Amino acid sequence: MKVTILTLGSRGDVQPYIALAREMIKNGHEVVICTGATFQRFIEENKVSFHSAATDLMAIMESEEGKDILNGKRFSPFKIMKFSKEKIAPSYRKSMDDFYQASQGADLIIYHPKALGAVDIALYYHIPCICLPPVPIMYPITEFPNFSLSSKQSFGPTLNRLSYKIVKFSEYPFMKEINNFREKTLKFPKRKAGLYTYEVNGASIPIIYPISPFLFKEVESWKGSVCLPGFFFLDVEEEVLPNEIEKFLEKGKKPTVVSFSSMPLKSPSIFKQKLVQALKETDNRAIVLTGTSGMKFNQQENILAVKGASHRLLFKRAKGIIHHGGVGTMSEALLSGVPQIIIPFTVDQPFWANLLYKKGYSLKPLQEKNLQVFELVQALEQVENEEYIENAQQIKSIIQSENGVYQAVKHIESVVHKLRDK
Repeated sequence: MKVTILTLGSRGDVQPYIALAREMIKNGHEVVICTGATFQRFIEENKVSFHSAATDLMAIMESEEGKDILNGKRFSPFKIMKFSKEKIAPSYRKSMDDFYQASQGADLIIYHPKALGAVDIALYYHIPCICLPPVPIMYPITEFPNFSLSSKQSFGPTLNRLSYKIVKFSEYPFMKEINNFREKTLKFPKRKAGLYTYEVNGASIPIIYPISPFLFKEVESWKGSVCLPGFFFLDVEEEVLPNEIEKFLEKGKKPTVVSFSSMPLKSPSIFKQKLVQALKETDNRAIVLTGTSGMKFNQQENILAVKGASHRLLFKRAKGIIHHGGVGTMSEALLSGVPQIIIPFTVDQPFWANLLYKKGYSLKPLQEKNLQVFELVQALEQVENEEYIENAQQIKSIIQSENGVYQAVKHIESVVHKLRDK
């Protein structure tokens, strides 16, 4: 089977698909991933074919203009809308042509909801498609609301289900580009926003969430409509930690690892000062993966600052993990068996922070805004609590046993087989 995967976004929007692609290739399938050029090397290093998409959301987010508008101190919905209309929408139109080209000859399209035009393309080529959002934001359920509206509070079964209706309107700002693509490239008539959110030609679009079913045991509303195979983890057999990290680890007691991945802090210098003070008061060492956080460190005896490193290899050697709560980092933290402290920023991060805290798999979430040193001190002390250590080890065993990518491939093969038999 030839499979085309269409996705756009940050590393968390790409890495799960690479893990899936590798497992599919292992099972005899051909796979190509179409996404922004930022990830070409990452994809090809994992021996997966790459097709470039004009929209490189990671590059946009890391540009000075992108940082200022999307994550800056002067947050403005109007600036975001203007930026999206002038910069992102035109590139989306070009990306739909890239998706179209990448899907030629495919037997199946697997797509991220950000990959606009994916279902239209599947219709054009008369092939099935599967929606694979990295987070549980698509399918209407009664147990909890769409996390973009509330990450903590339930609105009750009816309103919870209704809250997912906003997903249908996510295409709305880009309908001009989508319909231009339909008319010019596919020779299809115009359509309304949200037409293919859940169904195509009267049939439900299969949905897979690459997340742990154990964390959502209480959710009954997904049954029969959504598959939860487990988190998708990428093999890191050939990776090693840099020498400077190994030397630091060998030099003293286990450190706390701090990683905010691609999330920029609002006030990096202030947060750094608070972190340094809390580490000093608790006699802790730390490895800080600075990423795009904005933090800068001079040489300090008990702190090693590096741009980045393998979460898989580093987290399991930590005493505790401080991170932003993105699904990729969060799942790696669960797999490490190490207690975690989540400081969420946006999107799905507050949802995961609240969920894991309620279930006892992370400490109480902290907020960068108004964060006090004593709160960090308390959290670093609680990391040594036997209850948190035991809970972290328990969830590690469960997550390891799920084998998410293997289960997902078997499910995908089954879904395609059933669709072909119809």
